[in-house]
Amino acid sequence: MAQFNIHFFKEKSRKIDLEQLIVFFEKIEGITVEMDEKSVRFLYLHPRLGYESQFVITPKSQVPDIYRLSPKFLDLNFHLEMPILTPDYVARHLFDLVKKVTDTYDFHIYNELFEDVLPFKMDVVMKVFNMVKEAYIKKNPILLSDYHLMSKDKLHSILRYLDDLYDLQKYYKELDTYVPRYHFLTTEKKTLVIGIEWKEHTLTVFPPHIDYIFYRVGNEIKIVSYEEAIPLLDKYLQDVPGFIKGTKVVVKKTSSKVFKMMKKQKFMKIDHTFAKENVKKLLD
Repeated sequence: MAQFNIHFFKEKSRKIDLEQLIVFFEKIEGITVEMDEKSVRFLYLHPRLGYESQFVITPKSQVPDIYRLSPKFLDLNFHLEMPILTPDYVARHLFDLVKKVTDTYDFHIYNELFEDVLPFKMDVVMKVFNMVKEAYIKKNPILLSDYHLMSKDKLHSILRYLDDLYDLQKYYKELDTYVPRYHFLTTEKKTLVIGIEWKEHTLTVFPPHIDYIFYRVGNEIKIVSYEEAIPLLDKYLQDVPGFIKGTKVVVKKTSSKVFKMMKKQKFMKIDHTFAKENVKKLLD
């Protein structure tokens, strides 16, 4: 897959303290350091979402058209490589790392769409990244047959929920409340749908943007449309405090009414056949 690159520059100096840089990156969750005669690589694997990228130091410059750039800034032969189809949620996290590097070592940055070397500015970097991503998708429409396109806000909420899942589970453990993982699925028509499992008589969190509840009653699983269920349940649910809009929870105080409603309600029968899908096939 094509890469989006950010190159690091320094004013009137090419000096990098490699040992110091290794210590800096080794403190970052998800980073592994590799080196050989070809390069030094700080490999990044998002610990909860699995997206990959790398910061690389090379023997020679990787900057195209370097001679048109301001001579007062010198290329450090050090750059970030990130797949162009990285979701904005993960890209922003990586650009936060870039900002930490630039702040710590007084570096500037450059990308092929910049007019010149610049100090780090998140809004500029995100804008350029999105321009590159949109142009790449437009140029390679066949790629989209492998992906499920959704709005930036929706994918941001989904990825944030997955990223914060463990912390939510810790928080709700004392409240005997189940915090489910998403099930990403496709129907016979290759339409993406998102579901969660909910066991009868169990206090449960409902994450944002779900389509179906797989409601387990004994050994049987009933497939319930969230759109059909939520108007009936909403008045008995609470918002998860200080979290993503649309994240609800069944609380003890009103749970008996929720469970009673689920028992007596005759929900529309769902006849879809589902196939599993990977979260990395979601694209904003």
